[in-house]
Parts: sequence; structure tokens; C-alpha cells
Amino acid sequence: MQEQSAQREEPKEHGQYIPKPKWAWKAIYLFLVILGLSSGIIGLVYRQLPKKSEVLAKRKIPKVRSVYALILSPISISKADSISRAIKKDIGKDSIVVKMVVGGTAVYKHCTSADEFRRLIDTAAVRAREADIEIQNLLHSKIVDIITSDTLPARLYVIGSAPAMPAQELRMRMQSTIEYLDMRNREMGRLTIVNALEPKNSNQNLVYLDFYRRVGIEVEE
Repeated sequence: MQEQSAQREEPKEHGQYIPKPKWAWKAIYLFLVILGLSSGIIGLVYRQLPKKSEVLAKRKIPKVRSVYALILSPISISKADSISRAIKKDIGKDSIVVKMVVGGTAVYKHCTSADEFRRLIDTAAVRAREADIEIQNLLHSKIVDIITSDTLPARLYVIGSAPAMPAQELRMRMQSTIEYLDMRNREMGRLTIVNALEPKNSNQNLVYLDFYRRVGIEVEE
């Protein structure tokens, strides 16, 4: 009987040596904490990123005016920053109703906010290639296409420098661009050229701006 009693109590004695899995609960708790933190961080980052639907919604809002930045050649970081600040101030707080386009050798993009517009001007102005009439002809052609695609009052900021070449040759190169912009200004919607060329008193820049003035397009200093 005593042997049978000892046999029945044996599992109890063996049970006393089974280690309690305290570490398992700690591991589970740590995993839940890490999971919670990760979810919070991902959620915060996701909220800060512009959703594609928001970008598309902004583009569908009717625009009442347009602002373009045409970067003809590279300029210094400080000058680019000064120009982009002035343009952002000109756009104002209601950038959602302003059509904004940056064109240059480094970037060509429609923008959905004044902050993005300013940031791209800084990037494009610093990374632009040196003034070259062939490249500038392509840039003018792109800008002309987009400006003549609507009838909104438009401001075109011309940044950088025109190429140093004889006035008559430059006039021939610019002829078609001036004709299209003249038609746009007279028949479709007012166009204002804003002079952000450097240096302002250089001969090629004065000749370049004179092309616009001669056909009656306002040039704002």
C-alpha cells in the first residue's frame, strides 16, 4: 500500500521540478509594446505624407491665375532662395487656386503648393545647366505650350541669364516664342513677365527683355 501511495505522489514530486515559464510572459509583453510603438510611428509618418487622393483633389480645384518660373541658367543658392521667397509671397496663402509650373533644365513640374513650388525653384535654379540657346529654345517652347493652354492671368518669372550672343541672332531665335506669347497676352489672358535675370544690367538680358516690351507685354522689375 505504501508503495502504491508513493507511486501516486510521484507526479506531484516531479511537478515541483518543472520550471515556470516566466520569461515567456515577458517576451509576449515586450512584443506587444514594440508592436504598439511601431504602429504609432507608421501611423504618424503616413499621416504626414500627402495622400495621392489629396494631390488629385487639389489639381481638380478650379484655378483663377497662374504663376510660372522659367530657369534659363544656374544662379547661386542665396539668390535662388531670395527669388523663391519673393515668388511664394507673391502667390500668397491661397496657392490652392493658383496654377504653378517650374520649368528648367533640371526640372519641369506642375506644383500643388507654394512650398513645393519654392523648393523646386531652389533646386532647379542651382542645378540648371549653363545658358545655351538651343536648350533655352526648348525651355521656351515648353513654357509657351503650357501658358497658351488656358486663359488665366499669368505671371512668368524669368530666372538666370539669357545667352550672350548678337541681338539680331537672339531675336531670330526668340521670334516664334515672342509671337505666341504676344497672342496669348492680347487674345487669351494677360501675361506679365517678371524680371529675375542676373545681372539685370547685362546687355544680353536687356536685349532679351526688350523683345517682350516691343510687342506690348508688361515687364515687371
